[in-house]
Amino acid sequence: MKRLITLSLTLLTSIYVFAQIAPGKWRDHFSYNNCISVTSGNGKIYAASENGIFSFNPLTQEIEKINKVNRLSSIGIKTIAYSPFENLLLVGYKDGNIDMVYSNRVVNIPFIKDKPMSGMKDINHFNFISNEKVLVSTGFGIVELNPTRSEISDTYYIGENGAERWVNQTHIHDGSIYAATAYGLFYANATASNLFHFAAWTQDQSLPSYNNNIKSITTFKGQLIINQSMGSINADRLWAYNISLWEQVSHPLFKINDIVSTNQNLYLSSIEGVLSFSNLSYTHIQVYPSSGVSNNGPNFIHITQQGEIAIGHTHKGLVYKNTNDWIEIIPIGPINNHAFHVATNGTDVHVAAGGRTDVWGNFGLPYTIHSFSQNSWTTIEDYTKLDAVRVWYNPYKPNEHYISTWGWGLARYENNEPKEIFNPENSTLQNIIPGTYCRISGIAFDPAGNLWVSNATVERPISVKTPNGSWYSFPYQSQISASRLSDLTISPSGHLWLVLAAGNGVFVLDPGTDPTSMGDDSYRKPTFMDPQGNALSNDVYCLSFDRDGYLWMGTADGLLVSYNPDKVFSPNFSIQRVKIPDVVSGLAVYLLEGEVVTSIAVDGGNRKWIGTLRSGLILQSADGTKQLRHFTAENSPLPSNNIQHIAINPASGEVFIATDKGLVSFRGDATEPSEAFGKVYAFPNPVRPSFSSDIIITGLIAKTNVKITDVSGNLVYETTSEGGQATWNGKNKQGNRVATGVYLFFCVDSTGEQTAVGKILFVN
Repeated sequence: MKRLITLSLTLLTSIYVFAQIAPGKWRDHFSYNNCISVTSGNGKIYAASENGIFSFNPLTQEIEKINKVNRLSSIGIKTIAYSPFENLLLVGYKDGNIDMVYSNRVVNIPFIKDKPMSGMKDINHFNFISNEKVLVSTGFGIVELNPTRSEISDTYYIGENGAERWVNQTHIHDGSIYAATAYGLFYANATASNLFHFAAWTQDQSLPSYNNNIKSITTFKGQLIINQSMGSINADRLWAYNISLWEQVSHPLFKINDIVSTNQNLYLSSIEGVLSFSNLSYTHIQVYPSSGVSNNGPNFIHITQQGEIAIGHTHKGLVYKNTNDWIEIIPIGPINNHAFHVATNGTDVHVAAGGRTDVWGNFGLPYTIHSFSQNSWTTIEDYTKLDAVRVWYNPYKPNEHYISTWGWGLARYENNEPKEIFNPENSTLQNIIPGTYCRISGIAFDPAGNLWVSNATVERPISVKTPNGSWYSFPYQSQISASRLSDLTISPSGHLWLVLAAGNGVFVLDPGTDPTSMGDDSYRKPTFMDPQGNALSNDVYCLSFDRDGYLWMGTADGLLVSYNPDKVFSPNFSIQRVKIPDVVSGLAVYLLEGEVVTSIAVDGGNRKWIGTLRSGLILQSADGTKQLRHFTAENSPLPSNNIQHIAINPASGEVFIATDKGLVSFRGDATEPSEAFGKVYAFPNPVRPSFSSDIIITGLIAKTNVKITDVSGNLVYETTSEGGQATWNGKNKQGNRVATGVYLFFCVDSTGEQTAVGKILFVN
């Protein structure tokens, strides 16, 4: 009996081990479970998911990731293929982009992506004709690519009168080029000089239902084989061309995703499994799974040069048949790329992978939580519930965290194990309608350890759970006067700030000295006006309090700041936009004016990491007046410019960025500062010749002055720490890498009262 083996997923290439990354570096947290295309070459099998590729070496068992963080130009991969003529991997994207991946470089071919046109640009298939000619099937026709010259040589519009046609695949058979299109099967003489002209192409109208979608095509034992769609409610048909007519091949599958052939066998791939025929007249054999047709989910099938079967699976990554064993290969990562809200407590990272629609209904995703702990990702999925939307750690119990859901109450976990679900049956939380839709939007802990919860679209929208487990709720719906409740944040002064989406501003509650009673409560729903009396945007998306206690609010029209949020219940409360100096003389320019700000996170240096709806990720100085970094999908590994949420690891400064296309992280240069110098050290130490990133000095107090000298006392470098760490690029004041030797670092806090000293060994 054949065995199924799950391969250990520790990456053997050192640069991909989930170790601490250097400041200024990125790492991906993409999912590789849904494998959509497979190819092989140069002794490796390559498997593509939407956000990246991984290679697997069957001999060494080595896995390597290839994605936007390290090599590729984009995300949204549609297909991959390895050249039989040279060591070249072609990557095609949904937006028309093409990457040519060599062993030591990547050449991007953006001509289709950048071409102004209204039609679809998807790269669907690569057909290598020679080392200088690849036929590329696209959403509008066929493109001829010359890899040697890195250029597009020609375009074939094969529809009537040159109309665009969605081409799934091309295939060479008996001197003709066949194009499997969404409008039937087309063919032309492979040596014709006018393939760019539609008149060179003929539709095969001898095929029954000849206008139907031809999904894939191959040759098996001299016969042309095609897979034809008969619509969404009917089974696909498999046809073989026999001399002068098409003969239907019987098969038990409902939908065929892919067909591929060898000299001995024809293979059919379907979500129901993989079948093979040794002869079209014989009964098929089920190849995968080994017995019984089940909903296993193969997307794609590839046969290696060694004759081994490699399957791209919907949720098992690459499934590879090694002799008699099936091996499942998936690099470390979450099981999908859904990332709505992210949180970290310094050791763990949790991602809520649900969501809400634009009208604040259920997005309909299964209750899913991705967890990153001890350098490994795990995922919890529960199809009986939907839409996890928030994660919050209990600051008083490091092993406890909570997950809010958009309809199924509030979940409590200890040591990453589920403990209980709070809902109307065991708490003061309420359903929208009897028996269902307990929508929890925000969760937060106050300084006394009380857990506050916002409960949307109910009469008692605010509840509190005290440390002894008692629940209380408060009927503030008429004062809130909004149904779309979002984040809940506790200010340094203990006030509850509740974001009211869709232009309803915020609701602020002071629960007084007794959080279980309304008797000493104060509340306000402020209208935002600047000091000159001008109206400010009331369309709030997020808010955060910085290390000085100032309130920063992200709105549909940039950022607002209040320097006295504790005065919110008095006439002295003020809020304003942040003016950017010296941009245009005599004209006021305000921070991110016109931008929708979706998330704000404050790092150890009190700087603001700002997520936007359309413009990516921005790092502003502590006062907000200076832009320090601006990352977009165009200039960085960000998979999308739509930032859903941001969280910062206080211990390392790593910034986790949840986007609508997946999760990535960037190692910032600011960590949580210490109150006093403790274990102050530098890493790496020693610094080896191959190391080219920043050296980190950590364990510092905020705004520590750091001087680096040689052993003779000559000043080499000087800087001020961002939060609890400082960085040095290993160069002297002249910009040259320092020589081999011992270097001293001297640390002095901003008052001059505390000091620390250490050594760094440099080896060149």
